[in-house]
Formats: sequence, structure tokens, C-alpha cells
Amino acid sequence: MVARMPLGDEPLARPGSRRLAVAAALAAALLSVPATYAALRGYDVLFKSEPDPATIIWSARIAMFWRLGVGAYVAGMLALPAYALARRDPARTLRLLCALVVPVGALLAFQAALLP
Repeated sequence: MVARMPLGDEPLARPGSRRLAVAAALAAALLSVPATYAALRGYDVLFKSEPDPATIIWSARIAMFWRLGVGAYVAGMLALPAYALARRDPARTLRLLCALVVPVGALLAFQAALLP
């Protein structure tokens, strides 16, 4: 039996399903933002020397917003290939996205705990 979306008659896991491809692209984009943020924050902590934020009164460049902006940019870049892959082979794309949830969470937890 093929899983169906509640509001449509298009099968959810059929190759070429547009709804599933959009959902997979959104999931890939949402996974890439925290991964990018954690990687950039880790790079900043390990390889750059920043001034103490508690001693700065005002700054024109707030690093957190730049990291989030870069994460949004990367999310936009990954959404299109994820959409194309999900249109071609939805089962494989969803397995890949499900497998990436734990490493992305671990990367974010590692960054938050050891490289604040």
C-alpha cells in the first residue's frame, strides 16, 4: 500500500512526487542551517581571536547574525539538489536525510558544549 497525503491524491513516496520533493528540500535546508552555524562557530573559536563580547559596547558586525546568514545561504544552495534527488529517488533521499539528523545534532551539541 502506498502512503498518501491527507489532502491530496498524489502518492507520497512515488518517484517524481512534487510534494515529497519539496518536503525533502525543506528538510535538507533546515538541517544545513545548524550544521553550518556549528561549523562556522567552531572555526571562529579555534582559528580566530575575537574580542570578548562583554567588553564591546556596539559593533556593526555581529558574528552570530553573519553565521546565521551564511547558514541560510547554504540552505538555499542545498535545497535545489535535495529537491532534484527527491524527485528522482525519494526513498534514498529520505533515508539520507534521516541518517543526517543524528550527526547534525551531535555537531551542534559538540559545538555548544565544547566551543561556546
